[in-house]
Amino acid sequence: MSINYSRHFLKVLVLIGFFTNYSCGDMDSIHEDYLQGEQVYAGKLDTLNIRPGYYRAQLEGQTQFLGNSNQIIIEYDDQTEVYDINPDNIENGIYTMILPNLEEKSYEFNVTTQDELGNLSVSQIVAGSAVGDIFVSDQDPREIDNFTFEDDGTYANFFGNAQSENVIFTIVDYENESEGISKDTLFYDDSRINIDQYKPLGNLQTTSVIQSGLDGIDSISLVSLDYTMPELPYSILNKNYIRLVNMPSDNPGTFNNANPSEYLFDNISDWNGDDTYTYNSGPNSIPHHFTIDLGVNTILRRVDIDMLDPNIDSSSNATAIQVWGRDNLDFAQTASSDEELFIDAGWVLLHEEQIDGENLNRASFVIDPNVSPKRFIRLRTTSSVNNDSVKFTELTFYGEEIESIELDKSIFVLQNMPSDNPGTSYGADPSNYLFDNNTLYSGDIYGYHSGENAIPGHLTIDLGTSTYLSNARLEFRPTWSFNGNTPNQIEIWGRLDLLNAETYPEFESSGNTVISNPVSTESFENAEWVLLHSQAIDGQNSSNIEFEINNLVKSRFIRLRYVNTVQNSACQFIEISFSGYGSFPID
Repeated sequence: MSINYSRHFLKVLVLIGFFTNYSCGDMDSIHEDYLQGEQVYAGKLDTLNIRPGYYRAQLEGQTQFLGNSNQIIIEYDDQTEVYDINPDNIENGIYTMILPNLEEKSYEFNVTTQDELGNLSVSQIVAGSAVGDIFVSDQDPREIDNFTFEDDGTYANFFGNAQSENVIFTIVDYENESEGISKDTLFYDDSRINIDQYKPLGNLQTTSVIQSGLDGIDSISLVSLDYTMPELPYSILNKNYIRLVNMPSDNPGTFNNANPSEYLFDNISDWNGDDTYTYNSGPNSIPHHFTIDLGVNTILRRVDIDMLDPNIDSSSNATAIQVWGRDNLDFAQTASSDEELFIDAGWVLLHEEQIDGENLNRASFVIDPNVSPKRFIRLRTTSSVNNDSVKFTELTFYGEEIESIELDKSIFVLQNMPSDNPGTSYGADPSNYLFDNNTLYSGDIYGYHSGENAIPGHLTIDLGTSTYLSNARLEFRPTWSFNGNTPNQIEIWGRLDLLNAETYPEFESSGNTVISNPVSTESFENAEWVLLHSQAIDGQNSSNIEFEINNLVKSRFIRLRYVNTVQNSACQFIEISFSGYGSFPID
């Protein structure tokens, strides 16, 4: 038993010694590898991308393998830059950082990350570039091709972007009719902009903004381009010619002492809280309308409506407007502001407009020009912010093909002032025939005849309305009959009233011969008659003449002065017609 026990004990000792010697050697080997620097890698950015910028670039990389790395090492062109990783630069799993102060060229960036223990990631090389002034100088801005006038406004039309592929948008600044600057933006896919309320012949400036290359990070403005905007195809109507008609069904707009006849067309749109300076329809007045005489025949193209400042009170600002038109007022009356009645009375709907009256104090809209000229306009309000009343501070109209209106000769009257030659020689009856729309000569009775020794002489006409005289048409005794009494020179004088308007000496005649001395030009001037026009005529060869009168004087009374005639003894007129801008009835 003792011998066997000893043998077993010896075997155990041998085995222990063997395993002990083997384990120690293996551990020494592991420690040796560790001490000799086994490689440990830091987390890295993945799927790197470089986006070009203006003398800089942006590095982007996915962060799912970034781990505990806290620095980025960028190597390029023998330069090494170390950046701390900013957690705020991570968005949607993408880390971004700017590489500043680069030259304009292509690069290969060696990107390595490092953790807080100093372990480095596997280096990655990513190609990229930065742009600069050379790139910018090679870019073409978006340019304007032309301007067009369309039913809904005036447009600046741009060339396509094939030559400007890096332009992402174009800023447009243009002078407006309010002496301010309007701004708009043309985006990549746009081809035109509406230059609303622009200043005719004013400046329009475009500034194209490019991207710093494909998928670039910077926006760079190119050199601005300047253009002269065109004349408008329509013109603002002179407010001196405009009046309120006040037809029986019209809302006069005089609630709370408002005085629209005086202030609705005075070129002042501000409101100081005093309704005197407005059109005020009064409560419970929606819908309603009022009628306007433009004083001209025109194709209405645009209407501007000024209302109260919404910051003060928007409750009476209009939210829906209709514009109706007619060329005359024959059978134009309606019993109420009913749309069907308008149509039955021959009114034509020119435009309907929805207005943000709660936030805006001006509505400006363009009207389709495909209508005939109109003189009379009805402005119909169908809703307002409070849907109870409406207030306007100013109305402005624009038109094209503006023509003066032919004055109604049925209300013309020969005034026969003391110094006037009545024109009744040789049986002439001008009171009945000088304004009868008949230009045929069939005897001296059918017109005006001054008699002999009558040069110079004059006659005075009450137009029955005040106007800014614009045209005159005179019919003479035809040349085939006799041209000796046709004038070679005439003058047209005007006055608004006849207070202290008499000139001297008074007219006297004997039979068909004038025996009084002529009235001098000085006498006209002393009586404050205003010379509106002087016209030379080829009387020897003329049976009629029509001419324009350019003047800024409103007149009701017209003096037609014949300065000399072909034979310089007598003067004859067969028919006289006038046109004017505006027609203001006598109170």
